[in-house]
Amino acid sequence: MRLKTTMKNRLKILITLFLFSGSVYSQNITGYVFGDDEGKKQPLDAAVVKWINTTKGTISDSTGKFSLALTNITDKRLVVSYAGYKTDTVEAADLQSVEVILFPNMSTSIINVEDTKKSTYFGNFPSKTEVISSQELVKEACCDLAGCFGRNSSVEVAVTDIITDAKELKILGLEGAYTQLLVDNMPLLSGLNTKYGISSIPGTQIDKITISKGSNSVIQGYESISGIMNVILKDYSTSDRLLVNGFMNSMLEKQFNLNFANPVSKKWNNILTLHTVQKSDVMDDNGDSFLDNPLTTRYVLYNKWNFHDQEKKTDFNIAGRYWNEKRIGGQKDLGSHGTSHSTGQRLYEQTVKINSFEGYSRFSNQFTETSGLKMYLTSSYYDQASYYGFTKYDARQTNFSAMGFYEFEIMPRAFLKTGISYKYQKIDEVIAFEDTTSKTYAGNYIKKESIPGVFAENSLSFLEDQASLMTGIRFDYHNEHKLIVTPRALFRYQPMKTLVFRASIGSGFRTINLFSENSNILASSRNVVIAGNLEPEKVLNYGADILFYFGADDYSGSFNVDYYRTDFSNKIIPDYDSNPTEVIFANLNGKAFSNVMQAELSLTLLRNVDLKLAYKYIELKYDKDGVRYEQPFNPKHRILTTFSYTPTSKSWSVSAGLNWFGKQRLPSTASNPVQYQLPSESKPYTLVNAQFNKNFKYFELYAGVENLLNFKQENPIISADDPFGPYFDTSFIWGPTKGREIYAGFRFILAK
Repeated sequence: MRLKTTMKNRLKILITLFLFSGSVYSQNITGYVFGDDEGKKQPLDAAVVKWINTTKGTISDSTGKFSLALTNITDKRLVVSYAGYKTDTVEAADLQSVEVILFPNMSTSIINVEDTKKSTYFGNFPSKTEVISSQELVKEACCDLAGCFGRNSSVEVAVTDIITDAKELKILGLEGAYTQLLVDNMPLLSGLNTKYGISSIPGTQIDKITISKGSNSVIQGYESISGIMNVILKDYSTSDRLLVNGFMNSMLEKQFNLNFANPVSKKWNNILTLHTVQKSDVMDDNGDSFLDNPLTTRYVLYNKWNFHDQEKKTDFNIAGRYWNEKRIGGQKDLGSHGTSHSTGQRLYEQTVKINSFEGYSRFSNQFTETSGLKMYLTSSYYDQASYYGFTKYDARQTNFSAMGFYEFEIMPRAFLKTGISYKYQKIDEVIAFEDTTSKTYAGNYIKKESIPGVFAENSLSFLEDQASLMTGIRFDYHNEHKLIVTPRALFRYQPMKTLVFRASIGSGFRTINLFSENSNILASSRNVVIAGNLEPEKVLNYGADILFYFGADDYSGSFNVDYYRTDFSNKIIPDYDSNPTEVIFANLNGKAFSNVMQAELSLTLLRNVDLKLAYKYIELKYDKDGVRYEQPFNPKHRILTTFSYTPTSKSWSVSAGLNWFGKQRLPSTASNPVQYQLPSESKPYTLVNAQFNKNFKYFELYAGVENLLNFKQENPIISADDPFGPYFDTSFIWGPTKGREIYAGFRFILAK
C-alpha cells in the first residue's frame, strides 16, 4: 500500500514537471492591453510591452492585442506602458495569456492627454499624431465624420458646395484633396467618393481618429501631402453590445444609428451598423428663394467580421458597406423635373444620387516577436448621377488596391518593413448641357490609373530609446506618368519625459480630379477652360514640432508649437480672377507654397475642468505671370478655444467651443453689374457651439446648439434672382451659410 502511494506521488511529480516544462517552453505569451476610462475598458493601440530588463518587446495592435516570445526569458515580468497612463509591471510567470489594464496618469511625468477622460492625446509615433477618441466625439453632435472637428485645431472643415452642403477636411490649410483619408488604415475614401463620403460615416461608428501632419510613412503611398487622417471604425472589441442613437435638429433633419456587436464563436465575432438620415424641412431664412439646407436622405449598412487565432498568432477581418444617398437643393418651390409647384416654370435644381459598394480585408500573421506579415485588400464601386441646373453630371469610379509588407528586426532596435503595392482606379465622367449655353466643356472625361509599387522603410531607435529615426523610399510606376520616386524621413527626440522634438521631410505626388474637386463650378454660369495638358502636382513638405508636458497635483497639461512648409513644383489652381465668366485651369507658371504655424495650450484643472487655446497662422501664395497672389478663400488667422466640465459624479457634463476666423481674400467681381459685385475681402466671424449631456444607467441624453451667435454669410449666391443668367455663381463660400442650429438626441447603450 505504501509502495503504491509512493508511485502515485512520483507520478504526480512527473506530470507536474511535464506540465510546468510545457509552460516554460511555450513559444509565446499573448494578451491584451486596455485603458481604464470611467470604469470601461478601452483597447490601447500601440501600447509598449517589454520583458523587464531587456530590449525584447512589441506593441499592441488596434484591439489592444500583443504577442511576445518566451524563449530565453528568465525574469517573466512584463513592463507595459502607454502615453498618458501609468506604467505597470505584471508578473507573467506560468501564464500563457494575460490582460493588462492601465490607469490614467495625472502626475507631472507623462501627460499626453487633453483631459481626464483621455479623449484626445498625442501618440508616441515618429510623426506628430493627434488621436481623437470616441469619448471626445460625444462632446459635440458629431452626426458624421465631417462634424467631428469642431473642437480640433489641426483640421478645418470647409463647405465646398452651398447648395448640396458638400464638405472637405483640410490639414495645414491646403484643400481637402491634399489630405490622405484612410478608413481602418486603408484608402477607401479617394477620388470621387471623397466629396460626399466624409458625410457618410456616422460618428457613432467611429472608435477614434488619428491625425498626422506633414510627411508620413511611405507605406500608405505617394499621395500623402498635407497629412494623413485615419478613421478607425468600431469592431467587436471596441463597441458596446448594443448602441441605439437618435438625433434631430431645428431644421427637422433626423438621424438614426444602430450598432450591434456579436461574438459568433471563440475565434469569430462581428459588428453590424445601420445609419440613416431623413430629410429636413424646407427652409429659406434669407429669402433668396434657395433652400438653406439640402433635403438629404441617406442609408448606410456596414458589416465587419473579425477572426483571431491566438495559437497561430493570426488575425483576419473582412468588411463590406453599402451606401445610398440622395440630396436635393436649389429653389424652394421645386416640383418634378425642376419645375415650380405653383407656376410650372423652370426653377434651378441641384440633385445628387449616390450608390456605392465597398469591401476590404486585412490579414496579419506574427511569426516571431520581431517579425510578421500584413496584407490589405480594398475594392469599391461608386456611381453618382447629378444635375446642376441644366448641367447633367454623371460619374462612375472603380477602385482596387492591394498592399502587403514583411517586417523584421535587422539589428537591435532597428526594424525594416519592405513590401509591394498595387493601385487601380478608373473614373468615367460625363457632362452634358440640356439647354442652349455658351459653355464649352461638355464631354466624356475618362481617367485610368494602374500603379504597381515597391517600398522599404527602416525604423531605428538609439540613445537608449530617447531618439528614433524613420527613413523610407518607394518606387511606383504610373501607367501615364512613369516612375514616381517618393523619399521620406521622420525624426523624434525625447530628451526627458516632458519634452518631445519632431521633424519630418518628404515628397508627394498626385493627379487631380478636376470636376469632382471643383464641383461648385458646375453649378455656376462660368465656363471651364482647361489650358493645355494638366500635369501631376508635385510637392516637398517639411516641418518641425515641439511638445512640452507639465503638471502638478491639481493641474496638468501640454503646450505644443509646430511649423510646416509645403513647396509645389506644380499646382493646379483655379483662376477666378482673369475673366469673371470663366474658371481657368492651367499648370503653374511659377512658385506656389504654404507656411503654417500652430500653437496650442491644453490644460486640465482639478481633474474635471478642461481648457484649450490654439492659434493658427496660414499663408497660401502662388505666382502667376511674374505676380505673386494670395490664394482666395483662406483665413490667415484662426483662434480656437474650448471648455468642458464633468463633475466628480460624472452624471452630467457640459462643453463649449469658440472658433474665430480672420479675413479672407475673395476673387474679383469688379466687372459684374453693381448689384452682383462683392467686396475683395470677407468679414472676420466667430462660431460658438455648446452641448449638455446627461448620463443615466443605460441612457445618455444630449442637447446643444451650433453657431450660437447666428452668423451667416450674407447672400452667398451671386445672382440668385437669375439662376440661369450670365452672373449666377455659387462658388463664393467663405463662411457659414446656415444660421443657428439647435439639436437634441439620445443614446441607448448595453455594454458587453
